[in-house]
Amino acid sequence: MATPTDNLPPDPALRDRAVAWHVRLASDGADGDDWLEFEAWLAEAPEHLRAYEAVEAVWSDLDQVTPAPTVVPFRPRVTRRPTVWLGAIAASLVATVIVGSTLWSNLPTTQTYDTARGERRTIELSDGSHITLNGGSHLTATVSRRERRVVMADAEAVFDVAKDPARPFFIQAGDREIRVVGTQFNVLHHAGEVKVTVRRGIVEVRPSGQPTAAPIARLTKGQGLSHREGQPGDRVALTDPEAAFAWTDGRLVFRGERLADVAATLNRYGTVPIVVSPAAAELPVTAVINLGSEDEMLRTLAAFLPVQSQRSGDSIRLDLRREAR
Repeated sequence: MATPTDNLPPDPALRDRAVAWHVRLASDGADGDDWLEFEAWLAEAPEHLRAYEAVEAVWSDLDQVTPAPTVVPFRPRVTRRPTVWLGAIAASLVATVIVGSTLWSNLPTTQTYDTARGERRTIELSDGSHITLNGGSHLTATVSRRERRVVMADAEAVFDVAKDPARPFFIQAGDREIRVVGTQFNVLHHAGEVKVTVRRGIVEVRPSGQPTAAPIARLTKGQGLSHREGQPGDRVALTDPEAAFAWTDGRLVFRGERLADVAATLNRYGTVPIVVSPAAAELPVTAVINLGSEDEMLRTLAAFLPVQSQRSGDSIRLDLRREAR
């Protein structure tokens, strides 16, 4: 009978190195430098990746092992055949329940989460990871024995991923896929735009549906990536994670963004759409806006910019003040 260790590499040194990496990355002290060093070790030889995957598989198998029940043997009496048959039936039922429950526990679990405009919600996955959803978001999360995967439709979320080297965490956002084992970062997928900002740890970004492709970027603390779906090129730059995470505290931080883009962001929090006139669309916005009603947020904008707002039917129009035209 095969044992969980049958697939481990025969080379003791390679096996020990793969185990050491597994333990190191599973620790709370693992940081971005550890992950970069680990990636370099994997790239040295194909045997390294196979050895590490074998160790991951063994760890996963051992997690599924449960102690065998204690069996007290007895000597059945030949003259009591009904008892023997009843015992066999009972044993088969118990085995069915045990096997069935084990298979059920290994099945992937999928949940869909939605938030209304202006709503913020924190959810905890079965692996201990936490996802904080911004308003107007929709995503699906699947946790299985081998991996954890989130598909973001139109959504923004902060991910605080529980460390589990045996089950990498994947996030699909448009035509980009983010891979991570344990870190904290913000992902925005909205109106064809993908933005990733890392506050802790390290993440890899690849084209969606190409798991073996070389990473487009490896992001560490204080780095962000911006990408427009369907277009070549990804912009990686230093960024302030606290600005990207500000919405979790009820604030929005803008640093030179176009007024048209700011209005698109505000529309994720209000109930009345904000429309910007062509004359005001390119105004740069540098401001901190507290999340509240449309009127409160528009008053803040008017304090920083030469703009005025006017309700027209089922929308709010932002235009330059007359003296600024």
